Amino acid sequence: MAMYRNHRQPPAAWTAWLDGWTLDMQARGMSPQTVESYWYRVTSLAIDCATSPGKVTSEQIQAWIVQAPDATTRAGRRGAVNEFYKWAVRMRRVRRNPVDRVPPVRRPKRLAKQPAPEQAVARGLYSTDWKARLMVMLAAEAGLRRGEINLVRGADVVEQDAPGGHVFALIVHGKGAKSRLVPISRELAGEIRDRAGDGWLFPGRYGGHCSVDHVERVIKRATGMPPHSLRRRFGRLAYQVSDHDLRAVQTLLGHESPTTTQTYIYVPSGDLQAIAGRVVEHRPGDTDVESEPRT
Repeated sequence: MAMYRNHRQPPAAWTAWLDGWTLDMQARGMSPQTVESYWYRVTSLAIDCATSPGKVTSEQIQAWIVQAPDATTRAGRRGAVNEFYKWAVRMRRVRRNPVDRVPPVRRPKRLAKQPAPEQAVARGLYSTDWKARLMVMLAAEAGLRRGEINLVRGADVVEQDAPGGHVFALIVHGKGAKSRLVPISRELAGEIRDRAGDGWLFPGRYGGHCSVDHVERVIKRATGMPPHSLRRRFGRLAYQVSDHDLRAVQTLLGHESPTTTQTYIYVPSGDLQAIAGRVVEHRPGDTDVESEPRT
Protein backbone atom coordinates (compact mmCIF):
# COMPACT_ATOMS: atom_id res chain seq x y z
CA MET A 1 0.00 0.00 0.00
CA ALA A 2 1.16 3.55 -0.62
CA MET A 3 1.59 5.62 2.52
CA TYR A 4 1.46 9.42 2.83
CA ARG A 5 0.44 10.22 -0.72
CA ASN A 6 1.11 13.92 -0.11
CA HIS A 7 4.86 13.09 -0.06
CA ARG A 8 7.18 11.69 -2.71
CA GLN A 9 6.83 7.93 -2.83
CA PRO A 10 9.76 5.52 -2.28
CA PRO A 11 11.13 3.19 -4.97
CA ALA A 12 9.11 -0.01 -5.37
CA ALA A 13 11.79 -2.11 -3.66
CA TRP A 14 11.28 -0.11 -0.46
CA THR A 15 7.48 -0.01 -0.31
CA ALA A 16 6.81 -3.27 1.54
CA TRP A 17 9.62 -2.60 4.03
CA LEU A 18 8.40 0.92 4.78
CA ASP A 19 4.78 -0.23 5.09
CA GLY A 20 5.75 -2.93 7.59
CA TRP A 21 7.91 -0.54 9.59
CA THR A 22 5.18 2.12 9.62
CA LEU A 23 2.61 -0.34 10.96
CA ASP A 24 5.11 -1.44 13.61
CA MET A 25 5.64 2.17 14.78
CA GLN A 26 1.89 2.75 14.90
CA ALA A 27 1.39 -0.44 16.91
CA ARG A 28 4.01 0.74 19.40
CA GLY A 29 2.00 3.93 20.01
CA MET A 30 4.36 6.43 18.41
CA SER A 31 2.70 9.75 17.59
CA PRO A 32 1.35 10.20 14.04
CA GLN A 33 3.67 13.17 13.55
CA THR A 34 6.76 11.15 14.49
CA VAL A 35 5.75 8.20 12.30
CA GLU A 36 5.19 10.44 9.28
CA SER A 37 8.46 12.31 9.89
CA TYR A 38 10.45 9.06 10.15
CA TRP A 39 8.77 7.67 7.03
CA TYR A 40 9.58 10.85 5.11
CA ARG A 41 13.26 10.79 6.07
CA VAL A 42 13.82 7.14 5.23
CA THR A 43 11.95 7.60 1.95
CA SER A 44 14.36 10.44 1.15
CA LEU A 45 17.28 8.07 1.76
CA ALA A 46 15.67 5.44 -0.47
CA ILE A 47 15.30 7.91 -3.34
CA ASP A 48 18.82 9.25 -2.88
CA CYS A 49 20.73 5.96 -2.72
CA ALA A 50 18.82 4.20 -5.53
CA THR A 51 19.34 0.67 -4.22
CA SER A 52 17.27 -1.88 -2.33
CA PRO A 53 17.02 -1.47 1.48
CA GLY A 54 18.88 -4.70 2.13
CA LYS A 55 21.93 -3.53 0.18
CA VAL A 56 22.37 -0.03 1.59
CA THR A 57 25.83 0.48 3.06
CA SER A 58 27.02 2.51 6.02
CA GLU A 59 28.95 4.72 3.62
CA GLN A 60 25.80 5.55 1.64
CA ILE A 61 23.89 6.41 4.80
CA GLN A 62 26.68 8.64 6.08
CA ALA A 63 26.98 10.42 2.73
CA TRP A 64 23.23 11.10 2.77
CA ILE A 65 23.29 12.32 6.36
CA VAL A 66 26.07 14.87 5.81
CA GLN A 67 24.12 16.46 2.93
CA ALA A 68 21.80 18.00 5.54
CA PRO A 69 22.47 21.70 6.18
CA ASP A 70 22.67 21.62 9.99
CA ALA A 71 23.46 19.32 12.89
CA THR A 72 19.85 19.07 14.07
CA THR A 73 18.67 17.83 10.68
CA ARG A 74 21.62 15.42 10.42
CA ALA A 75 20.81 13.99 13.85
CA GLY A 76 17.17 13.59 12.83
CA ARG A 77 18.16 11.74 9.67
CA ARG A 78 20.42 9.36 11.54
CA GLY A 79 17.79 8.69 14.19
CA ALA A 80 15.08 7.83 11.66
CA VAL A 81 17.29 5.50 9.61
CA ASN A 82 18.56 3.85 12.78
CA GLU A 83 14.98 3.09 13.85
CA PHE A 84 14.23 1.66 10.41
CA TYR A 85 17.18 -0.74 10.43
CA LYS A 86 16.63 -1.73 14.05
CA TRP A 87 13.19 -2.90 12.91
CA ALA A 88 14.70 -4.62 9.89
CA VAL A 89 17.15 -6.53 12.13
CA ARG A 90 14.36 -7.52 14.50
CA MET A 91 12.29 -8.78 11.56
CA ARG A 92 15.37 -10.61 10.20
CA ARG A 93 15.32 -8.74 6.92
CA VAL A 94 18.96 -7.77 7.43
CA ARG A 95 21.61 -9.35 9.64
CA ARG A 96 23.24 -6.14 10.86
CA ASN A 97 22.23 -2.53 11.31
CA PRO A 98 24.41 -0.45 8.94
CA VAL A 99 23.82 2.65 11.10
CA ASP A 100 25.90 1.08 13.87
CA ARG A 101 29.00 2.06 11.90
CA VAL A 102 27.81 5.64 11.31
CA PRO A 103 29.11 7.98 14.05
CA PRO A 104 26.46 9.83 16.08
CA VAL A 105 25.82 13.48 15.36
CA ARG A 106 26.52 15.98 18.10
CA ARG A 107 23.52 18.25 18.45
CA PRO A 108 24.18 21.89 19.27
CA LYS A 109 23.20 22.80 22.81
CA ARG A 110 19.94 24.69 22.74
CA LEU A 111 19.71 27.81 24.82
CA ALA A 112 16.73 28.26 27.10
CA LYS A 113 14.13 30.53 25.53
CA GLN A 114 12.66 33.39 27.48
CA PRO A 115 9.32 32.58 29.15
CA ALA A 116 6.26 34.77 28.93
CA PRO A 117 6.57 37.94 31.03
CA GLU A 118 4.40 38.13 34.15
CA GLN A 119 2.45 41.09 32.76
CA ALA A 120 1.32 38.97 29.81
CA VAL A 121 0.38 36.07 32.09
CA ALA A 122 -1.59 38.45 34.33
CA ARG A 123 -3.59 39.73 31.34
CA GLY A 124 -4.64 36.18 30.56
CA LEU A 125 -5.36 35.15 34.15
CA TYR A 126 -7.71 38.11 34.65
CA SER A 127 -9.34 37.96 31.22
CA THR A 128 -13.12 38.33 31.08
CA ASP A 129 -13.19 35.44 28.60
CA TRP A 130 -13.41 32.32 30.78
CA LYS A 131 -12.00 30.08 28.05
CA ALA A 132 -8.93 32.28 27.67
CA ARG A 133 -8.50 32.44 31.44
CA LEU A 134 -8.62 28.65 31.87
CA MET A 135 -6.34 28.03 28.90
CA VAL A 136 -3.78 30.43 30.37
CA MET A 137 -4.06 28.74 33.79
CA LEU A 138 -3.49 25.34 32.22
CA ALA A 139 -0.43 26.55 30.32
CA ALA A 140 1.16 28.92 32.85
CA GLU A 141 0.21 27.21 36.12
CA ALA A 142 0.08 23.53 35.09
CA GLY A 143 2.57 23.47 32.20
CA LEU A 144 0.32 21.96 29.54
CA ARG A 145 1.10 22.09 25.83
CA ARG A 146 -1.51 23.54 23.49
CA GLY A 147 -2.08 19.99 22.18
CA GLU A 148 -2.89 18.92 25.73
CA ILE A 149 -5.08 21.88 26.64
CA ASN A 150 -7.54 21.15 23.85
CA LEU A 151 -7.95 17.55 25.13
CA VAL A 152 -8.93 18.41 28.72
CA ARG A 153 -12.18 16.84 29.93
CA GLY A 154 -14.07 17.27 33.15
CA ALA A 155 -13.60 13.57 33.86
CA ASP A 156 -9.80 14.09 33.81
CA VAL A 157 -9.91 15.87 37.18
CA VAL A 158 -9.12 13.44 39.99
CA GLU A 159 -9.21 13.90 43.74
CA GLN A 160 -6.59 12.34 46.00
CA ASP A 161 -6.17 11.94 49.73
CA ALA A 162 -3.20 13.75 51.22
CA PRO A 163 -2.05 14.85 54.67
CA GLY A 164 -4.17 17.83 55.61
CA GLY A 165 -7.03 17.12 53.22
CA HIS A 166 -7.86 16.38 49.60
CA VAL A 167 -5.72 17.53 46.69
CA PHE A 168 -6.57 17.66 43.01
CA ALA A 169 -4.72 16.55 39.90
CA LEU A 170 -5.37 16.48 36.18
CA ILE A 171 -4.83 13.51 33.89
CA VAL A 172 -2.95 15.10 30.99
CA HIS A 173 -3.08 13.33 27.64
CA GLY A 174 0.40 14.03 26.30
CA LYS A 175 2.46 13.42 23.19
CA GLY A 176 2.80 9.88 21.90
CA ALA A 177 -0.41 8.76 23.66
CA LYS A 178 1.38 9.09 27.02
CA SER A 179 -0.53 10.37 30.01
CA ARG A 180 0.77 12.00 33.16
CA LEU A 181 -0.77 13.29 36.38
CA VAL A 182 -0.26 17.00 37.10
CA PRO A 183 -1.34 18.58 40.41
CA ILE A 184 -3.72 21.52 39.99
CA SER A 185 -5.29 24.01 42.35
CA ARG A 186 -8.69 23.46 43.96
CA GLU A 187 -9.88 26.57 42.11
CA LEU A 188 -8.90 25.22 38.69
CA ALA A 189 -10.24 21.73 39.44
CA GLY A 190 -13.61 23.11 40.49
CA GLU A 191 -13.97 25.33 37.45
CA ILE A 192 -13.03 22.55 35.02
CA ARG A 193 -15.69 20.29 36.54
CA ASP A 194 -18.31 23.04 36.59
CA ARG A 195 -17.67 24.10 33.00
CA ALA A 196 -17.14 20.69 31.41
CA GLY A 197 -19.13 18.18 33.43
CA ASP A 198 -17.77 14.88 32.12
CA GLY A 199 -17.27 16.23 28.59
CA TRP A 200 -14.75 18.42 26.79
CA LEU A 201 -13.69 21.62 28.53
CA PHE A 202 -13.17 23.31 25.15
CA PRO A 203 -15.58 21.67 22.69
CA GLY A 204 -15.20 22.10 18.96
CA ARG A 205 -17.66 23.92 16.78
CA TYR A 206 -18.74 20.75 14.99
CA GLY A 207 -18.36 18.22 17.78
CA GLY A 208 -15.42 16.73 19.65
CA HIS A 209 -12.77 19.02 21.11
CA CYS A 210 -11.39 22.28 19.74
CA SER A 211 -8.23 22.37 17.62
CA VAL A 212 -4.70 23.23 18.76
CA ASP A 213 -4.82 26.24 16.44
CA HIS A 214 -7.87 27.51 18.31
CA VAL A 215 -5.96 27.24 21.62
CA GLU A 216 -3.07 29.17 20.04
CA ARG A 217 -5.36 31.96 18.85
CA VAL A 218 -7.22 32.33 22.14
CA ILE A 219 -4.06 32.48 24.27
CA LYS A 220 -2.28 34.85 21.90
CA ARG A 221 -5.29 37.16 21.82
CA ALA A 222 -5.47 37.19 25.62
CA THR A 223 -1.76 37.51 26.44
CA GLY A 224 0.06 38.56 23.29
CA MET A 225 2.32 35.51 23.75
CA PRO A 226 2.37 31.99 22.22
CA PRO A 227 1.14 29.14 24.47
CA HIS A 228 4.56 27.52 24.74
CA SER A 229 6.05 30.63 26.33
CA LEU A 230 3.53 30.17 29.15
CA ARG A 231 4.58 26.54 29.50
CA ARG A 232 8.21 27.71 29.74
CA ARG A 233 7.12 30.12 32.48
CA PHE A 234 5.73 27.15 34.42
CA GLY A 235 8.97 25.21 33.92
CA ARG A 236 11.13 28.09 35.15
CA LEU A 237 9.03 28.73 38.26
CA ALA A 238 8.68 25.01 39.03
CA TYR A 239 12.46 24.69 38.92
CA GLN A 240 12.87 27.61 41.32
CA VAL A 241 10.24 26.59 43.88
CA SER A 242 11.34 22.93 43.82
CA ASP A 243 14.83 23.94 44.98
CA HIS A 244 16.21 23.15 41.52
CA ASP A 245 14.79 19.61 41.24
CA LEU A 246 15.25 19.00 37.51
CA ARG A 247 13.78 15.47 37.66
CA ALA A 248 10.56 16.73 39.24
CA VAL A 249 10.17 19.45 36.59
CA GLN A 250 10.85 16.90 33.85
CA THR A 251 8.02 14.74 35.21
CA LEU A 252 5.60 17.65 35.46
CA LEU A 253 6.32 18.77 31.89
CA GLY A 254 6.17 15.24 30.47
CA HIS A 255 9.61 15.33 28.86
CA GLU A 256 11.36 12.14 27.77
CA SER A 257 14.80 13.61 28.40
CA PRO A 258 16.14 15.99 31.05
CA THR A 259 18.11 17.64 28.23
CA THR A 260 14.82 19.01 26.89
CA THR A 261 13.81 20.19 30.36
CA GLN A 262 17.07 22.12 30.69
CA THR A 263 16.05 24.31 27.75
CA TYR A 264 13.08 25.50 29.87
CA ILE A 265 15.27 26.62 32.77
CA TYR A 266 15.70 30.20 31.67
CA VAL A 267 17.90 32.26 33.98
CA PRO A 268 17.29 36.03 33.70
CA SER A 269 20.41 38.10 33.05
CA GLY A 270 19.76 40.02 36.28
CA ASP A 271 20.08 36.79 38.26
CA LEU A 272 23.37 36.00 36.54
CA GLN A 273 24.69 39.47 37.35
CA ALA A 274 23.69 39.05 41.00
CA ILE A 275 25.47 35.69 41.20
CA ALA A 276 28.62 37.08 39.59
CA GLY A 277 28.50 40.05 41.96
CA ARG A 278 28.29 37.74 44.99
CA VAL A 279 31.38 35.90 43.75
CA VAL A 280 33.28 39.19 43.63
CA GLU A 281 32.22 39.83 47.23
CA HIS A 282 34.29 36.80 48.22
CA ARG A 283 37.52 38.34 46.93
CA PRO A 284 40.30 37.67 49.45
CA GLY A 285 41.76 40.63 51.36
CA ASP A 286 45.36 41.76 51.24
CA THR A 287 45.92 40.13 54.62
CA ASP A 288 45.43 36.75 52.91
CA VAL A 289 48.49 37.25 50.74
CA GLU A 290 51.27 34.90 51.84
CA SER A 291 54.62 36.47 52.57
CA GLU A 292 57.35 35.70 50.09
CA PRO A 293 59.23 32.53 50.98
CA ARG A 294 62.72 33.01 52.37
CA THR A 295 65.64 31.99 50.15
